[in-house]
Amino acid sequence: MKRLLVAVLLVVAAGAGSSAPGHAADAGTAWLHVRVEEPGKGSKVNVNLPLPVVEAALKAAPETIESEGHIHFGHHGHDMRLSDLRQAWRDLRAAGDTDIVTVEGEDGGHVTVGRRGDQVQVRVREHGDREQVAVDLPVAVVDALFSGTGEELNIRGALDELRKVRGHIVSVTDHDSRVRVWIDEDSSSQGAR
Repeated sequence: MKRLLVAVLLVVAAGAGSSAPGHAADAGTAWLHVRVEEPGKGSKVNVNLPLPVVEAALKAAPETIESEGHIHFGHHGHDMRLSDLRQAWRDLRAAGDTDIVTVEGEDGGHVTVGRRGDQVQVRVREHGDREQVAVDLPVAVVDALFSGTGEELNIRGALDELRKVRGHIVSVTDHDSRVRVWIDEDSSSQGAR
């Protein structure tokens, strides 16, 4: 179940989305779907939320985390500054299609972060192909996220861009579970298998 939490946090906190085939303009209410399958335990969890509910949850966030659709960054003695992340994003955006980070571990693990067309892609592979993570972040969503001022992330702006997205966002597969997060216009969608 921790993978479910990770997937939901990636979507809500990072405003992630996918511009894979199926990307469409707002034709109706966009629904965020999370599906967790654990065949060994015989369990399946489906979460289907309209994006306006995600926005309502954002509005209910504590003031120290969220204020007027922005998340404040770099407070309480944290060393990471949002201005550094913004600069890294500008550099990545200007570089075009490229792998900016590639890590190959002794255990065969492989991580890449790069840009492909209108997407920022994160890929993680461990234990051969038994454990895999795929995250696709549209450039427009990341642009909106970093459009805040000072040490603020603009989550509301990222959600506005996310409403335009259709398709898979996050996929996590390991030896005993599978997590998928996607957006479409079907309130009861089970997504592509």
